Amino acid sequence: MEREGDLLTMKKIIAMAIATICLVSATFALDFEIGARGILGYNMALDSDFKTEYMKAKDSKVFDSGFGAYANFALFGGLGIQAEANYIKSSMDFNVQGATKESEYAIRTLDLAPMVWLNLDLWKLTVGFGLGPNFSIQIPGLSDVKTAKKDQFRTGLIAGADFKFYFTDHMGLVLSGRYITEFQKKDVPIQVAGYDSGAKYTTFETGRKTLYGGLGLEFKLL
Repeated sequence: MEREGDLLTMKKIIAMAIATICLVSATFALDFEIGARGILGYNMALDSDFKTEYMKAKDSKVFDSGFGAYANFALFGGLGIQAEANYIKSSMDFNVQGATKESEYAIRTLDLAPMVWLNLDLWKLTVGFGLGPNFSIQIPGLSDVKTAKKDQFRTGLIAGADFKFYFTDHMGLVLSGRYITEFQKKDVPIQVAGYDSGAKYTTFETGRKTLYGGLGLEFKLL
């Protein structure tokens, strides 16, 4: 019962935080934009650099795929809040009996991200940059969010950039890029003179590293 209570509390906190940000932003928004996009990306190994991972992705041609939706509330001077929901299906390579076999993860990831966002208007082209917390849930499908368990929730950071070209006053094409990393709590045993003291201290280490791009449409309401 305590575990279920903690999980319910966590879900409520995340939902209330995102809802509050959206409500306050919408109330004072000078511009309001909504959009949707398709996503292609890549999960990078934690101990590899970007160049190595880029070559792996180029050779294997195995990418994450999914879709996302967002709402942008510009408050003043192009600065505002962008709330996003991105659903990604991942894939990986693993070794079976000495041969590399491509296989898909059974678990998909839903990322929820409220970001501080800055849009810079350059005639019909708009360039945007954002940074904020990322809340992710590993689930088989979107309908499984309500039954997700506590250990399926992860927190981290998201950084992104958008390039938008408006071909009408209200409709535009959006090219986006996102980088997501997660933090994992780790209990480290304390040793005294080479022996385990039985005590532990808590630290945080970087977990997932995901890089993806998206292409979609944006509609400007205000």
